[in-house]
Amino acid sequence: MPTDYIAPFALWVVVRRVHRRDGSCFAEPACAGWGGHGGLAVFVSRLHACVYATLRNIHRAQDDTDDWRCIPLQAFDLHGDIRDVNGALNCAMTFAFACDSTGALTVANGAPGLCYLETTFELPDLGLDPVFNFSQWAFDIMRELWECVGAHGYPESIDRTAMMDDMTFACALSVALEVASLTRAEPDGDHWTVYDADTVCWISTPARSCGASQTTRTIH
Repeated sequence: MPTDYIAPFALWVVVRRVHRRDGSCFAEPACAGWGGHGGLAVFVSRLHACVYATLRNIHRAQDDTDDWRCIPLQAFDLHGDIRDVNGALNCAMTFAFACDSTGALTVANGAPGLCYLETTFELPDLGLDPVFNFSQWAFDIMRELWECVGAHGYPESIDRTAMMDDMTFACALSVALEVASLTRAEPDGDHWTVYDADTVCWISTPARSCGASQTTRTIH
C-alpha cells in the first residue's frame, strides 16, 4: 500500500524488482549501514537517490544487479516492509555521500558510501492506516551540517530538484555524474559530500560526526 508520511522534504527510496519462486515479485529497497547500524536507505534528495542508483548499477558487486531505480517514498509500501521484518524497521535517513579527502565519492563495494541519521519505526505504534512521522530533529541536524560545509540554500535546492520535470531532472543528473569524481578506496569516516544543482558542484568537508559510527536516535 502507498506510504503516507510527514517530513519537511519529499523523500525517496532506491529499489529493484525481485522475483519470488511462486512467480510474484516485490520491490526490494537499498539499505545502508553496517555493524548493526543503519537500515532502509531513505534519501532527502531526489538527485542523490538517482546518483546512488546509477553508480550502483554501473559499479555493481558480483552478486548485485543493475536494475536499481529511484522512486518516491509514497510509492513504496513501508508498512509492508515493517511487517516483513517482524515489527520494527530501521531507516537510514541519507543526507550525503561518503568521500575521500579530495571529495571523490567512495564506491568501494559496488555502491556509493552513504552518510545518514538512523531512525526506527515499530509496527505496534502505527495502526492499520499509518502515517509515518519523520521527526524534525533529524532534518534540523541535516540543515546544520549542510550549513557547516557552506552549502547555503541547499534545502531549497533539494526542493527545486524534487519538483523538476523529467527532462530537466535528467539533465541535472547527467551533470552531477559528469562532474563527480570516484574512488575505490574504503570510506574513512571523516569526509562527506553533497551535490548542489544550483551551483553545479559537489561540496565536501571533513566531518567526523557522520562517519562510521553515524548519528543514532530512535523515533516512534
